Amino acid sequence: MSFTSQTLTGAVSTIKFFLSEAFLGQHFEAVELEVSKPEPGDLFLFRLLTPAGRWCGAHVGVYCGHGEIIHFEGKSPSSQGPHQFLGSWEGVVCKQGQRPLQRSRQLWRVLRRRGGVDHARLERRVREAMAMDPPAYHPTRYNCVHFALHLLDVDRSPGLELVDVDLTMD
Repeated sequence: MSFTSQTLTGAVSTIKFFLSEAFLGQHFEAVELEVSKPEPGDLFLFRLLTPAGRWCGAHVGVYCGHGEIIHFEGKSPSSQGPHQFLGSWEGVVCKQGQRPLQRSRQLWRVLRRRGGVDHARLERRVREAMAMDPPAYHPTRYNCVHFALHLLDVDRSPGLELVDVDLTMD
């Protein structure tokens, strides 16, 4: 698969997730934190804002329990310009407290998987993600959405059209 088709496929899968889940609730349902406590496996979606303060997407993390959220982001390259958005960045896996994360980022919504989450599998995948070297981050080919859905094993669920992505550059 070429770089261009990988990028387009990754971007399409990310857009499909947001359209099918954040707006239609196909595999997840919205949770009101004022009414319900977060559960392991809940997706926390934080607004991404442009420097001008306009909404331009979402950053996704997975609630691990014990007040912690694991998420994946890219360490931004020092170079400036549009080319920085076309390449891969160093991937960083972070586990942070829910409260500090909500203070530093604007929470958009919380989604809970319909049918629940295998807590033991999630805990194992979180431990693995924290222990291993993270994959390269790419804004469209492998980002926080791909990472979160992999932790929940949703990337293998029937009806959710995500694809395997070869992270090597040809």
